[in-house]
Amino acid sequence: MKQFTNLIYEWLQEKQTEVSASTYIKYEKLIRNYIEPYFKNILCRNITEDIIKDFRNTLLKENHTKSLSSSSKRSILMIVNNSCDYGYCHQLLSNHLYIRPGLSKDKPQVEVFNSKEQKKLEMYVNHNADLYNNAILLALYSGLRIGEICALKWGDFNFNCGAISINKSVQRQEIKNSQDHRKTKLVITNPKSSSSVRVIPIPSFIVQHFKKFYSCEINQRFLFTNSYEKPLDPRTLQYAYKRTLSKCGVPYRNFHCLRHTFATRCITAGCDIKTLSEILGHADIKITMEYYFHSSFEFKKKQINKLKALSQN
Repeated sequence: MKQFTNLIYEWLQEKQTEVSASTYIKYEKLIRNYIEPYFKNILCRNITEDIIKDFRNTLLKENHTKSLSSSSKRSILMIVNNSCDYGYCHQLLSNHLYIRPGLSKDKPQVEVFNSKEQKKLEMYVNHNADLYNNAILLALYSGLRIGEICALKWGDFNFNCGAISINKSVQRQEIKNSQDHRKTKLVITNPKSSSSVRVIPIPSFIVQHFKKFYSCEINQRFLFTNSYEKPLDPRTLQYAYKRTLSKCGVPYRNFHCLRHTFATRCITAGCDIKTLSEILGHADIKITMEYYFHSSFEFKKKQINKLKALSQN
């Protein structure tokens, strides 16, 4: 008789062709670390609504998995629910089981560099131009994800119209050998979603900056390694980025903060939300609205200062 954890892994294998590589890895980790330990050795025929509810209650206890975000917990419960659907449709479960997540949605926390910090960072990377600092500068004025930046080749730049084609991403994927030891390898994958495949405009001063390093014979080289075969490792860029912040005296925030800063500056400059959503490669404009619209204190202050005392008119 099949164990419930085997059923869950069967569901995951079926989903592999429908989700991105990074999403598949995320689901596999959640199953291995949070679902499998609970359901280990429980047969499909013994799965009941009470067992599923008890799992949910255990997952949501304050002293349990407190490092997990609401989003991760929601993903875990989604995996269990979808696996139950899969099991019922394939006659491996006798009942159609479902458990309501009952989770409040986390409000997105968007950290950005303020204007003074951004100016210090820009001045440093411009005066110390190298492959890593060029990547930081591009992130600050394109909003690209770190994996998208690492995957760029010189041929993705269109210097004539001032645009970049985004069609791949670099990430570290976990692999398992025959001894069940887990290691990672650097792989080039498709972008996060179909909407992440895009052509984005870039500011003219960024075009001019990169033109200084370009020659047509290097079109097939990766932009930030100058290698034909090896892209930049996101971890290497993260380490270099951290060193750069330290050297220019700017408080550390993670690399993704550059994307947040770009988006917030666009909103402050009056960029419409639909255009920004397409540039960022969001699947839904609601994501852009939720994360970035009016997220900058500087923007709020600018708007509120438009108010004038009626008594002074």
